[in-house]
Amino acid sequence: MSWIPTYHERNLNHLKDLGPNTKVKANQWYQWCIDNKVDVLIYETIRTVATQKTNVDQGISQTMKSYHLVGQALDFVPIVNGKADWNGYKKHPFLTAIEQAEQLGFESGHRWGWDSPHLQYNYKGYGTDKTLDAIQAKINVVSTPKNYLEKDDSGTSVKELQVLLRSAGYNIMADGDFGPATEAAVKSYQKANGLTVDGIAGTKTLTKLKSEESKKGEAELNADYKKDAAPSPRFAEAQKWVKENGISDGTYPQRPVTREEVWSMLYRMSKAK
Repeated sequence: MSWIPTYHERNLNHLKDLGPNTKVKANQWYQWCIDNKVDVLIYETIRTVATQKTNVDQGISQTMKSYHLVGQALDFVPIVNGKADWNGYKKHPFLTAIEQAEQLGFESGHRWGWDSPHLQYNYKGYGTDKTLDAIQAKINVVSTPKNYLEKDDSGTSVKELQVLLRSAGYNIMADGDFGPATEAAVKSYQKANGLTVDGIAGTKTLTKLKSEESKKGEAELNADYKKDAAPSPRFAEAQKWVKENGISDGTYPQRPVTREEVWSMLYRMSKAK
């Protein structure tokens, strides 16, 4: 798995607390989110009676018969750029994620008009999810996703890892099979970068590889343009102004910019007023 949700470990820990049949369906839904790169935080599953009573007293919940109390519900929030977006439930891809949960049998609080985070698996009724159904046990459910790649793994995620390793200078084939050569390259990369040398491409190894690839791409982009080139005559006054006001250092005048860089310059401009 090359793409990992921002709060993956926290999500997995919460999913463990659900009732057996609810957990099966919730894991299927979460796997769909991962496959489609829909970033969510599952911030609550099981809930204590005391917590529920407090929620009712404060008007957060409307009943003491909450499906959270019996392990048949989860609450999630969309994550955008690493942060919770409490207004994101009506937007793509999060509304699509809600629809996917409904297809798996969940009832969505979003349809109630007041509890968008809530996904509730009614099963056979309140408090009935005690034992895993024989039918559910036979379903070939995707196992709880792991957040690392290791020897004998295969597929697109392994190929992406191999491409990153090749970019880092390792002469291996990007064939999608995590064999001895890939394992040796991972170990060599880990040793060279002060990481735990175990041959397993975990979160730290993958993050480091992707970070270096991003920096390399930026360096290659900058190499196509002169840092201290003179701007076109009609932009000379503008370059002087942005430098004097601390909005930009005026370098790489002909290089394209990203939306993020534009946002940053606009933000600095607002502070310069």
